[in-house]
Amino acid sequence: MWLKRSFFFLALALAAAACQSIQQMRNFANCNFRRQDLGQFNVAGLDFSGKRALTDFGLADAARIGQALRQPTFPVNFVANVEVKNPNAEPARMLKLDWIAVIDGKDVVSGTLDQPVNVAGNGGTAIMPLSINMDLKKVLAADGGTSALLGFLFDSAMKGNESTRIGLKIKPYVRIANIDVPYPGFITIKKEFE
Repeated sequence: MWLKRSFFFLALALAAAACQSIQQMRNFANCNFRRQDLGQFNVAGLDFSGKRALTDFGLADAARIGQALRQPTFPVNFVANVEVKNPNAEPARMLKLDWIAVIDGKDVVSGTLDQPVNVAGNGGTAIMPLSINMDLKKVLAADGGTSALLGFLFDSAMKGNESTRIGLKIKPYVRIANIDVPYPGFITIKKEFE
């Protein structure tokens, strides 16, 4: 009898936790998302932020970029900060999220932000920094060689959040009874709150 009663209360506690997690996921899905900024564009250890052309770099740094362009790959790193605003009265929480970076309408690279995000209710906000690493030669392979690579990079670094070539999609997760449950589908991130 004691064992049955203990099992009942354990099942009840698990059901309550599951309902709370589902509500937090629902709250998170009802949040507003926007791309707060794109920045920290980095190639060959050099920050491209605010740069318009190779002439904005010193001779040694321009040579490093030239050397990087001659390699089989052209790794580019940047940070996309996504702002979350919670219009719900209750807090919104997610365990982690999967993201996809989109270039010129094509999904090009994906990753996971493996840390919880909590957003207070009644207009609370949080920032989710997504560190994006990609091989730009692979992404822009058919788009015109070195000039296309540098054009994309300088354009994106200068425009930052105003860039229309870079997009983001996210899929949040919550944990229910030690199982990570994803949101059904991806949420497209806009440049501004809707």
